[in-house]
Amino acid sequence: MSPVPAVSAPAATAAVSREQAVQKLMALPELKHWADVIEKRSEGERHGALIETDPAPRDVNGRPYYQLSFVENGDDMAQAMASFLVSQANGDILVEDDVSGDLLPLDQWRKSLKD
Repeated sequence: MSPVPAVSAPAATAAVSREQAVQKLMALPELKHWADVIEKRSEGERHGALIETDPAPRDVNGRPYYQLSFVENGDDMAQAMASFLVSQANGDILVEDDVSGDLLPLDQWRKSLKD
């Protein structure tokens, strides 16, 4: 009997795709509200959008995250409003604090919006 050839394990794939990460963020009530306010205030000239800030995953505690920012987008500019990380493994969302650079869990970020 001949030996069974070794089979290399397939490369790890993300359980959450980039598109799913975008959908997950755009479903947040806060981002829906911001997008609506932008549309109304600009009379349809500007829109809320998510952009990928870096195509390379960001490592947080040994886990890869998509790097996305919500922006006010117009013909002449894109103004970042918030930066998000979405776990490729399970879709958990972290929000980057603009001042300190700290990563906040979604619920903690929501509390900070109310303060």
